[in-house]
Amino acid sequence: MSSRGSMARVSPFTGIRYDPARIDLADVLAPPYDVIGPELQGELYSRALQNIVRVELGKDYPGDAADGADRYSRARDHLRPWLDQGFLMRDPEPSLYLHRHSFQLPGERGLHSRLGCFASVEPVAHERREVLRHELTLSGPREDRIRLLQATRTQTSPVFLLYEECPEVSVTMQEQVGLAEPVGDAVTDGEFGPERHELWRVTDPAALASICDGLSNTHLYIADGHHRYETALRLHLPGVLALLAPLWDPGNVILPTHRLLPKSRLSADQLATNLSGLGWDVAVLAWSAIPSRLAELRPTHHAFGILDSGSQFVVGRRRQAESRPGAAAGLDVAVLDREIMEAQLGVVPKDSELGRLRYIRDPEELAAQARARAALGFLLNPTSVEEMVEVALAGEAMPQKSTYFFPKVPAGLVLMEAK
Repeated sequence: MSSRGSMARVSPFTGIRYDPARIDLADVLAPPYDVIGPELQGELYSRALQNIVRVELGKDYPGDAADGADRYSRARDHLRPWLDQGFLMRDPEPSLYLHRHSFQLPGERGLHSRLGCFASVEPVAHERREVLRHELTLSGPREDRIRLLQATRTQTSPVFLLYEECPEVSVTMQEQVGLAEPVGDAVTDGEFGPERHELWRVTDPAALASICDGLSNTHLYIADGHHRYETALRLHLPGVLALLAPLWDPGNVILPTHRLLPKSRLSADQLATNLSGLGWDVAVLAWSAIPSRLAELRPTHHAFGILDSGSQFVVGRRRQAESRPGAAAGLDVAVLDREIMEAQLGVVPKDSELGRLRYIRDPEELAAQARARAALGFLLNPTSVEEMVEVALAGEAMPQKSTYFFPKVPAGLVLMEAK
């Protein structure tokens, strides 16, 4: 697929940032709304009165809407005084904002980093095939983001976009971070250890032109933030706040999301017997050996770790041309959904809304719950960036909870008004 031609326009914008002279940035950043649970929400509320969680995902209270107040109106009413009192400040001219995100992967000690660029990106219709998605949106989260944006007229967390090979952009970005000290620097508690966020503001006309021209002439892939992008489309915004990073940067990590059935009509051993009869290989292993075995099998097999309170093993079958056409049909998560969850256990993705299917990221939490609750757990390999690209280029959608891009880009680093 050619990467040159007229594409979605990428532009600088007049950003809104926390004033480092008045605010410790580490106290006010928050993860994006869709990974904040009640416990983390409460913790973020307690860190600072100006924490962006009060806007990104405010609390609901009894009696909301009866008196005209709700979390959307409160989000608006937080932003305005933060600006008036100088906790937030508008930059004097349109800029790009470079973000270096340093982080640790689970089970590793070494640091990884990813350099990206905050910019305004023209939201173009999916039919134009310029900003490519790999999943469909749900009406509930989409309506939530629309109501928040209508109330605040401010974008607080970005869509995470990956750009095709564009070496001149990456070179310019690297040059710019070496020219000055960052305008923002914070160390926050990440999912797997401390994460550092460094932010540089770029105003040099030549650098702006180099980055924007390059990014405006290449395909962009939505890694994270499909509902935020869809919100910008629905509201006909001229630009959506986005963080753009190179598609093949090793700092782009996809983690797996594992599955748990709180109640299963089959035990692990019964399921193993059924799958063996259908040609799946079954190997009993120690729990500690299952992740490495899954990684070994990944290039040639669809493979899953399965466990309950009595058994644990790996099942696998060779990858082959799927009976169903399309790029998404051959994904591990699609095979699990189709051949095991639905065919053997009578479970479909919508059962997650009824509590019959749960999604868990931490393998140890999966094991603990499967053993303690007589539940059935499934350990997966991660989807690859290559598979995400293949599905996006085919214009298809992955099954629910196929990708978990890590680390998440926090809300609050830089905000953009929605005009």
